Amino acid sequence: MTTENLTWDQAVLRVLEEARIPLHYTDVGSRVAQQQLTKSVGANPAAGAMTTLRTLVKGKRVVQTERGVYALPEVAHDVAVAEAAAEDEANVGDRLIVNAYGLYWSRSLVNWDPPATNSQAKLLGDAGAGLVNFADQDGIYLLHSGSEIMYVGQSYTPQNGTAGLYNRLRNHHNDNRKSDRWDAFSWFGFRPVSDELTLGPTPENATTKDVIDLIEGILIEGIMPRLNMRRGEGSKAWEPNLYYQIEDPELIVKKLSALGTLGQTLRE
Repeated sequence: MTTENLTWDQAVLRVLEEARIPLHYTDVGSRVAQQQLTKSVGANPAAGAMTTLRTLVKGKRVVQTERGVYALPEVAHDVAVAEAAAEDEANVGDRLIVNAYGLYWSRSLVNWDPPATNSQAKLLGDAGAGLVNFADQDGIYLLHSGSEIMYVGQSYTPQNGTAGLYNRLRNHHNDNRKSDRWDAFSWFGFRPVSDELTLGPTPENATTKDVIDLIEGILIEGIMPRLNMRRGEGSKAWEPNLYYQIEDPELIVKKLSALGTLGQTLRE
């Protein structure tokens, strides 16, 4: 390989351009020497690279990304954006977002017989991975009559084990003032679903932006205003967390039993 006659500035910039990733100054010096980019490489390429990099940083042609590590400005920007996106994705479970939600679930597909403290209380949903019981979900819920929102409430599962969301909805189911005024409900839950299809704890690291996005997303998803041509910023993050309602198996058994009893009566 013939040694090129580049200046140290030119040699260092070429190494960083070809690498397209941040490099430690010792790595930069080593590559300059190995590729024989300059005749003035000297006995200590790392020292030559460090001196050159400091000069290039002052001229804003290179950026120091961390101690001893350098990159071209556009490369440093791309790396920072990618790292921020990766960190955001990794920490999404630690943010206060809607980690699971259901839209227009039918009141008639829920078994309201179990008491609120009963472990058999069920609000069953599935997003494709298997059944999840959302009886203990914490969050916001809406009661619907057709397309009209009749009531907005919040659910929380306290330490006494009372099923939060199920308990609140069951109270409305049995309330003489509200019982005949709703036929469906939507809910927006903060507790995430684990790999074992159980509910995890509600995240506590809420920022102001989290809360703003959360409120906007719930309002747009729940009300669907005509002038909102796109979904809220908050709902974009939790769009994949939509769960579809599954009828409580105990209700199916009851219906089949009732049909059997009716058939027996007709035969008699």
